[in-house]
Order: sequence, then structure tokens, then C-alpha cells
Amino acid sequence: MEDFIIRPIIAAIGISIIAGSLGCFVIWKRMSYFSESISHSALLGVSLGIASGIGIHLGLLIVGALFASLIVVLQQKKFLSNDAILGIFSHIALSLGIVVLSLVGDSNTDYFGLLFGDILSITNNDIIWVYSVLVVVGSLLTIFWQKLLLLTLNEELAVAEGLKQTSYQLLFMLMIALTVSVSVQIVGVLLITSLLIIPPAIARVFSVTPLQMVFGAIVVSIASVFAGLGVSMSYDLAAGPAIVIALGVLFIASQLLPKRQ
Repeated sequence: MEDFIIRPIIAAIGISIIAGSLGCFVIWKRMSYFSESISHSALLGVSLGIASGIGIHLGLLIVGALFASLIVVLQQKKFLSNDAILGIFSHIALSLGIVVLSLVGDSNTDYFGLLFGDILSITNNDIIWVYSVLVVVGSLLTIFWQKLLLLTLNEELAVAEGLKQTSYQLLFMLMIALTVSVSVQIVGVLLITSLLIIPPAIARVFSVTPLQMVFGAIVVSIASVFAGLGVSMSYDLAAGPAIVIALGVLFIASQLLPKRQ
């Protein structure tokens, strides 16, 4: 029973750190629709991972990386608006995922867990995967923090300074794909975006610097995960939706407080 509880907590802390830090950039860059599109492609990654036998995590990573790269390439063509491109591929990927999963799934496939998360089923291998991704994403954010921040806050100045916008945009999207690949089990395919955008939205109320907002988002994310898990275990509810509801309560409470400029 101790392992049953401790494993989800350890994994949730790692995922909260990843999602909280990257989620701030999603808010700053107004890319919540992109993260939603990547999360929809996650179902295709899960189904292809099951069908090919390579595993869910690797399937998520491959599909997410291909999806992000394709979006970046099409955005450079500028023949459609970004929201149109994201909307098209988001729904294509989601539909393909449903079709493939219906073909390869069986009676043992936990469809509800894939859609809404099943954090209580996390294994030691899942924890290793979460913290491997945490090391990769944390290292990339530390190394490229100034450049990513400059591209986010003043894109024209960053380009004038010689930064390659496309390269860093692709790097950021690949980090989002990594985040999605580790978040499916905690909140599911349909709720991943909430873990990326709600904690930074709450932290923004109390922050005056970008770094404060990142740390604030991580703290909020961890607190909501603990609250959601507690409610889930006490009332036998799905953990993913319980975590998102906890985030919703915190967000409403934060909006009632005076905002700092």
C-alpha cells in the first residue's frame, strides 16, 4: 500500500516540475492551442505504441516529435493561419488515434485511463521515464533560458540579435511533446493542457518576474496534484479530473485576490 501511494506522488512531483516550468512559456507565447493539439496527437502515439510493440512512452515521443516538426514546417509556408493548421492536425491525429486504438485495443485496454489519466497505475519504470524527461527538459531550459525568454518577450529583437527563431521554436515544441509523453498517465489525453496552462495562470497573479512565475507554477502544480490525489483516494474518484478540479478551485480563488503588476 505504501508503494501504491508513494509511486504516484513521486511521479506527480516530477511531472509538476516539468509542466509548471514549460507551461509558463505556453502562457507567455499564447500557445495553449498548440499544447491542446499536441495532447490530441498523444492518443495516436499511445495507439501506435501499443500496435507496434515499442511501448506507450516511445510511441508518444515519436508521434509528438513528428507532429511538432510538421506544424513548424507548415507554419513557415504561411498558406494557412496557425490556428487553422493546429485545428486541422489536432482533429486528424485524434481521429486516427481513436481508429487505431479501436483496432488494436482489447478488453484489457484502459480507455478511461488513457483519456482521463490513471496515476495510481504508475510503475517504477514510469518514474524513471518521468525523471529522465525532467533532466532533459530542465537542462535545456537552463541552457537556453535567456534565448527562449528573449524570443518570447521580444521576437523582433531576438531575430535582430541573430537568434534562429525556427530552431528555437522547434526546440520548444519538442519539449512540449516530451512533457505530453509523461503527463498522459496523470491527467490523460484530454486533460493534459490543463496541467500546462492553469498553474502558470495562477502563479502569474502573484509573480513580478518570469523566474518567480516559473517557481510559483511548479508549487501550484504540486499542491493541486496532492489535493487531487487526496480527494481521489478519499472519495474513490478519477485522479486526473480531481487534480484539474483542484486547479480550477485555486484559479478561481486567485482571481479574487488583488493582482500584482
